[in-house]
Amino acid sequence: MKISICADDIGQDPAITQGCLRLFELKRISQISVLSTSPYVAQDAQSISLARRRGLQVGLHFNLTLPFGHPPLNMSLLQLMMMSQLGLLPVEKIQQSFDFQLKTFEDIFQFKPDFIDGHQHVHQFPQIRDVLIHQVLHHYSDALPWIRSTVLPRNTTQLPQAFKCNLLNVLGGATFLQLLKQNKISCNNGFLGVYDFNAPDISSYRILMLQWLSLAQEGTLLMCHPANQQVDNDAIGKQRPIEFNYLESTQFLDDLSQHGCQLF
Repeated sequence: MKISICADDIGQDPAITQGCLRLFELKRISQISVLSTSPYVAQDAQSISLARRRGLQVGLHFNLTLPFGHPPLNMSLLQLMMMSQLGLLPVEKIQQSFDFQLKTFEDIFQFKPDFIDGHQHVHQFPQIRDVLIHQVLHHYSDALPWIRSTVLPRNTTQLPQAFKCNLLNVLGGATFLQLLKQNKISCNNGFLGVYDFNAPDISSYRILMLQWLSLAQEGTLLMCHPANQQVDNDAIGKQRPIEFNYLESTQFLDDLSQHGCQLF
């Protein structure tokens, strides 16, 4: 069974980028999602491009909540969610931001993104999802990048922190998946890796991973947020090296094998 493992937030900090490139070398992840306007992307562009030539998929991590968005919306995630549900977001600004981040990505790497997703899953919210789909179809008349779906691979209450996962569906995930299918845009077959970033050690994170792997099916995407050291001034900065250390371990390879999973 082939699944993909995607590391998010590339470029936010050098420890994230370097850690994730190391994990790709070890065949522990298959995709990275890049914050194209973040301060540390350009310095690692050559290494990322080289890894892509060796099979790494490189996507755009569309950002509307971190301060280096363009133009900045100056909204928290909660504000963004509320405004989107009410249909009150500044659509023109969102379009400008998406186009700028997409152009920046292509200018830095000299290739189009293999896929597109959203930081904190903003790409599936009402209004934002319409802009994203419209602009993707506008920019790419053929060979469309695939777009991340956040819908679970199957309905279950046994999933770790299932409420948070199902909340993503309520906030737009299920509708977004329908829109992707209607517009003939490819996406992953199920989404895993959601938790509250509250695993205090490798063993605790491994327990979550084992539950995710048990639910995976062909084409499922599992997201992660590793870094090779703690990242300061980051809400999940302490969790990142815990994820990295587990993913780097031979135990992770054994866990993949025992669940019949291979990366693509």
